[in-house]
Amino acid sequence: MRATLRWAHSDLRTHRGEALFLVLATVGIVLSLLLATALFGYATNPWQRVFEQTRGAHVWLHTARSAQLSKLTGLDGVESEAGPYATETTTLTSHGTRAAVELRATPQHLTIARPLLLSGHWLDPASPDGVVLESHLARALLAEPGDTLTLLGTARTVTVLGIADSAEPRYDPDEQPGLVWAPPSVVHTPNGQVIGLRLTNPDDTDYAVQRAVTVLGAGVIGEVATWQQARAEAQGDNRLLGQVLGLFGLGALIAAGLAVHGAITTRIRGHLRDISILKAIGFTPDQVVRVFLLQHIAYALLGAVTAAALTRSLGSRLPGRLGDAIALWQSLPGHAVTLVAIPAGAVLFIAATTGLAAWRAGRVPPVPTPLPSVRGGAATPQAGG
Repeated sequence: MRATLRWAHSDLRTHRGEALFLVLATVGIVLSLLLATALFGYATNPWQRVFEQTRGAHVWLHTARSAQLSKLTGLDGVESEAGPYATETTTLTSHGTRAAVELRATPQHLTIARPLLLSGHWLDPASPDGVVLESHLARALLAEPGDTLTLLGTARTVTVLGIADSAEPRYDPDEQPGLVWAPPSVVHTPNGQVIGLRLTNPDDTDYAVQRAVTVLGAGVIGEVATWQQARAEAQGDNRLLGQVLGLFGLGALIAAGLAVHGAITTRIRGHLRDISILKAIGFTPDQVVRVFLLQHIAYALLGAVTAAALTRSLGSRLPGRLGDAIALWQSLPGHAVTLVAIPAGAVLFIAATTGLAAWRAGRVPPVPTPLPSVRGGAATPQAGG
């Protein structure tokens, strides 16, 4: 073992450039895979982006007016609350279309579950009849900022001030009423109320819902909406995009793997003379395989750990959408597993590639067989022949 380490140290001093190239190549590959994973999640999961940017609530409880929602304050596992807000169920009409909606009496300033404006502006006291529509509802009503909508069956009208995205369940004409954020003056006849709960641990959503139902009583709760339900609905439209991006990512991974395989194989072939000398002085084929395997695993570990550390510490500081994508990815519950799995997979792949090339190198004969010299078209006879 001492001889193996001595030769590895000597080889490192002699071929520092090759070692640095392999480490940097590993850093580049692992870093690219981590960034691609972050961009993949950013592109295929816009709901998660909206949820993080708006500091969305994990649970929304729609209750009767008689529910004492103050009992939820300080509930175990609840970080903060959005609301309660008075609500009114009605129907809006615009351009010959209609949609069931929930008018929500919303204050001007929100810290939890503040919608992400896409166009227009937020609620303004100077516009007492102004409202903000959820984007899918606005699309269904063909509404834009400045349009006037009518409440079906009444003479009341509201003016669209803005259109916004939300992490709550989106409008569905068959199942889910559209969400309309409105000043309290617009909600004339409230028939319910809603409160959002932001949890300290999103994985405890089911437990938090059970606790809330126990505290309030099942009779006053009309509907419970969780972040898992909203995410599942939103991700359905991006499944095809995810498959396409995943296919391209798989192709890039195979190309990177072939490049690494070629580099390692070429490097080991360049050491055939050294391998012959090692075997001539007593190294066994297993020792030859071991020395190359340990070398390249060490290079791969150094590169993979460096890439993971750079992504973890500096990734979110990158400018533009790349930094936003990494910041979003780091906020996901399973990002730590991915941050370990991708570098570990790269190290294992490099180890397998090195092992195959080193096994072939271990079969090199101890002394190269001399080629017969040719003089005048005839081979020179060997001594003793």
